[in-house]
Amino acid sequence: MSRRAVGLWAVVAVLAVLVVGITAARERPPGISAVVAASPDAGRTALLAEVRRELVEMRDTGYQHRTAVAAREGGYYFDCSGFVDYALAHSRPANLDALPVTRSTRPLAADFVRHFRAVAAGTAGGPWEPVGTVPELRPGDVIAWLRPAEVKSRNTGHVLVVLETPVANPNRPGEWLVKAADSTTSPHAEDSREKSDDGLGTGTIGLSADTAGRPVGYYWRGGVSTVLRHTEIALGRPG
Repeated sequence: MSRRAVGLWAVVAVLAVLVVGITAARERPPGISAVVAASPDAGRTALLAEVRRELVEMRDTGYQHRTAVAAREGGYYFDCSGFVDYALAHSRPANLDALPVTRSTRPLAADFVRHFRAVAAGTAGGPWEPVGTVPELRPGDVIAWLRPAEVKSRNTGHVLVVLETPVANPNRPGEWLVKAADSTTSPHAEDSREKSDDGLGTGTIGLSADTAGRPVGYYWRGGVSTVLRHTEIALGRPG
């Protein structure tokens, strides 16, 4: 074979390699960071990951209104809003910053309700997105409600992070069973905390919804409690 022929074959080989490389690059799936950045669920996914991290690393916990966390030792001490505030601060700080602060140095349950209400009405912008109905809730979403008038407590309400997609209770029409994470002094149904324990844990609540799926009240122990507490309940998704 002549030198000229050898040279032509070399050029063809190089061009073939380049074509294969370009094709592979075009067909290669995007990296994890690109998928997360483009995903509309990045907010709730990040919050859910932080909540799961705390649950796995937790060695001791307690319910108290002053947040005190010793992450290296696995100690998590806060109330319901302190838990969600802390989780947002370590996963979606922009969502925490968007919440109003009205009665304390940080957002309380009632502040979550007010902001979610404003987001749903279109009078508040920012990274939070409205969740219109209970069946639309997904893991990483946030549930907040105002303290019912008949409940005697210094708390403004309660706030939780959804862990699993709601399931309709076949034994009680209109009730949706929701597994969630929160900090409380009173365990829910199927709770990870013993009856005498308080602080961070997981359990199942019941949300009562109207015919359109909008929440109108809650059962503290989903599927078990006989008392339905009617109050304003707001649902939000970190964006």
